[in-house]
Amino acid sequence: MSDFVIFTDLDGTLLDHYTYSWDPAEQALQRIRETKTPLVMVSSKTRLEIEALRRALDNTDPFISENGGAVFIPADSNLVLPRDTKKRDDYQIIVLGLTVEELGQKLDRLASRFPIKVLSRMDAAEVTDLTGLTLDQARLAQTREYGEAFILTDKSISEKTLAAAVSGQGLKLTRGGRFYHLLGGNDKAGAVEILIGLYRQKNPDLVTIGLGESWNDIPLLTVVDKPFLVARPDETHISVNLPGLNRVALAGPAGFNQAVMDLLA
Repeated sequence: MSDFVIFTDLDGTLLDHYTYSWDPAEQALQRIRETKTPLVMVSSKTRLEIEALRRALDNTDPFISENGGAVFIPADSNLVLPRDTKKRDDYQIIVLGLTVEELGQKLDRLASRFPIKVLSRMDAAEVTDLTGLTLDQARLAQTREYGEAFILTDKSISEKTLAAAVSGQGLKLTRGGRFYHLLGGNDKAGAVEILIGLYRQKNPDLVTIGLGESWNDIPLLTVVDKPFLVARPDETHISVNLPGLNRVALAGPAGFNQAVMDLLA
């Protein structure tokens, strides 16, 4: 087993912000396969979106969907799992977030106060226009299970005002590259910490690596040994200070490639 485990964001990090291509990261992905280093995808994407990407990359490691809403561990994993995991299909699942059914009424109240467009309620064609996804990919993005994504259509409304309204309903607000995300008590940090604990049962000396580029990645980057912040498409970084944070000059998958190759060379 590798001495590392990599936790990575997807959109804007492993995947290009505009094209969703991982081609610039292919060298690093090959090195990850050669060294048998676990690559855990930690994303605001849905389970179905991540499953499609895992198939394309021949990835069989655990993954985390919808900003830490749930941890999915393949049933044939050799990790020693907690007793409270739920078995579904080919996974053991640790649910950390609220379901979309539980979020529904609170989302409706938010939509009555603010001009928002909810991803899961849009026409799929509108999602493709907004994101650049194909129609099939857009439909996968709309299959929310543990959170809701939306855009605020009135730019004059401050994020602080929106966040206060969300907090008043006992929920959390975070922001990715394109969407705001409405969550229960979960975030990427809590989900990542669970998997770090499971991996360290097998290798106490394991070094954890985290890669991200947006505000909703900060919780992930705070709980790993080696955090990397790749550049945004305009080659800038979000303004954040974390102990030991490594800023990568390259954007997206090119930045992912550089960071991983430096570590696994």
